[in-house]
Amino acid sequence: MNLNQLWIFNHVAKYKSFTLAGKALYLTQPSISTQVKLLEKSYKIKLFERFGKRIELTNAGEILFSYTERIFNLLKEVDGIIEDIKEMKSGNLKISTSLTLATYYLPDLLKVFRLKYPHIEIQMTVGNTREVMEDILTFKSDLGFIGNLQYHEKLTVTPLWEEELVIIVHPSHEFAKRKKIDLSKLNGQPFILREPGSGTREVVEQEFKKQQVAIRIAMELGNNEVIKRAVEAGLGISIIPMKAVKREVEAGLLKVIRLPKGKILRKFYIIYHKDKYITHIIQTFLKMALKFSYNSAK
Repeated sequence: MNLNQLWIFNHVAKYKSFTLAGKALYLTQPSISTQVKLLEKSYKIKLFERFGKRIELTNAGEILFSYTERIFNLLKEVDGIIEDIKEMKSGNLKISTSLTLATYYLPDLLKVFRLKYPHIEIQMTVGNTREVMEDILTFKSDLGFIGNLQYHEKLTVTPLWEEELVIIVHPSHEFAKRKKIDLSKLNGQPFILREPGSGTREVVEQEFKKQQVAIRIAMELGNNEVIKRAVEAGLGISIIPMKAVKREVEAGLLKVIRLPKGKILRKFYIIYHKDKYITHIIQTFLKMALKFSYNSAK
């Protein structure tokens, strides 16, 4: 088995391009092609179907690609073991997180972690809940932070903390003088919501459905900051985490209204792949995250 050839094949399969694989590996396109042909010759099987400039994996290629992904993930785990030996004097941590957590919660946690372990490189990818789960399931990230509980047989899910969702309106809105309001009063109001796939969106829609409230969706926007600006402009009302709107409320730009019949709570979770080797770095960050969430809850 030639690991170098498998590494090159893995990149060609991933990019579905000899040229892009060459750029990623700093090799020429002819060198990439030669190594793939040698691999096909050694296995005596065709790994790619070629359609002009486009290539697709054969069935054998798909199977080999899945195995190379596992092989090189195991090699990454070896790196993790070496990091353990180094006692966290170097290494990296890859995190995927939902936008709300990335904006309002994780910066404080990452600051505390970096102060204690300044030589650990942290790479953070931001997406919605579905994208974070995909990153963890495909081993692209070590840990994931999500804002809506999602079960999967390959995931370990640990609760972190919870946040109250509140209604926000422009100070001139007819509801602005109220401290509390029944959800039923929101029937027909123009709502500005997060995009489908957002954890906040799912929690809000579940609550509306449970209380049989029919809202009118005026806009769908990709993050809370844009939503706040839209509400400030009088384009509608919204429901977002209390922590996300604290500054605007203090500045008098927005008004917050709570619900009289119990809070709408959005819970946050940390996830990782059950087959993931938990390095000392990951384990340390997990412990710090759990402790941090406990202190935040207090």
